[in-house]
Amino acid sequence: MLELLPLPFAHVVGVRVSGKVNHTDIETILAEVERKLVSEEYLGVLIELEHFDGFTIRGLFKEFKFLSKYIDRLTRTAIVGEPRWFNRGTELVKRVYPNIEIEHFIPLQKDEALLWVSERDAGTFG
Repeated sequence: MLELLPLPFAHVVGVRVSGKVNHTDIETILAEVERKLVSEEYLGVLIELEHFDGFTIRGLFKEFKFLSKYIDRLTRTAIVGEPRWFNRGTELVKRVYPNIEIEHFIPLQKDEALLWVSERDAGTFG
């Protein structure tokens, strides 16, 4: 399940993920990214993981399709959650996109994660 988070920065998309992510969850974040890209050239992404159980196969394919479409318009991704969730998800993404800028933060570092992902001088992944 995926929930959009209200954030104080127009150039950052925030999502809370729990359970297993499916293709409709990816469509939710895709719609938010497309909405924000109308007025922002680049976006950062803040992901809060709570009891993350991975992706459905269809959700995983949708995620890679999403990344392929917008990778050059994303600057940074901050993942807030337990280290085991970070390691599982990012290893696969970094194999496909080796220049991607992703950082992990534990839940107590949520504010630090938001500041890091919102920095406008960060480069793009592409």
